[in-house]
Amino acid sequence: MSMQQGPNLPGVYTGYYPPQYGQYNTQFQGNIETIGWKWWDTQTFTSGTTTSLTQFFNVRGTTDLSNMEVAFQLAAPKAFLVRAIRFFVKQRPQVVTTGTPLPATQAGAFDDIAQLINTGVFQLTIGNKVYNLEPLWCLTAGGGAWGVLATGSTSSQSYAQSGISDPRAVNTLSKPLFIGPQINFTAQITWPATITTTNGNPSICILMDGDLLRPVQ
Repeated sequence: MSMQQGPNLPGVYTGYYPPQYGQYNTQFQGNIETIGWKWWDTQTFTSGTTTSLTQFFNVRGTTDLSNMEVAFQLAAPKAFLVRAIRFFVKQRPQVVTTGTPLPATQAGAFDDIAQLINTGVFQLTIGNKVYNLEPLWCLTAGGGAWGVLATGSTSSQSYAQSGISDPRAVNTLSKPLFIGPQINFTAQITWPATITTTNGNPSICILMDGDLLRPVQ
């Protein structure tokens, strides 16, 4: 954890308040700390219906869905440096019937992931500008369930995730993106047409990985 003076980071903290009030500051006179942090949000993809999902637009009731404190922005005076973006599909292994005759598309969780990332496009908007735009297959989860699933002659168990289940296998941005306090931001995934998934309506989580800047207390 590092500590810096507010004046070294204009607009992050001290620039928002009258300087004459600094002597009364209850947070060590503008010092801020930087810690590793993640912001995430989860939305439901509806099979056969969804063509667009918007993330980070509301405050959820439980942290398994989201840890956003304010809709569309970070609560002042917090700021965030985005270093990596992750895409995670919440699902469980399922038993599927082996596709016949061959060659045939094998329906199941693996095919669900493939369909979602083949045509999905992700974009991150900060303020009024798009700062990240890329195919969904570029965004990996960097985690998730991992194991060996037994198969039979006529059925198999299906599970998949976008990318290898390894925290190093994430989409690290070539240049980090800084989100200042109370600056609107949102993420959106779009598909050109509806997709029918075998595993029903999966929950899709977008996670931003990076550094949180906040006042020292």
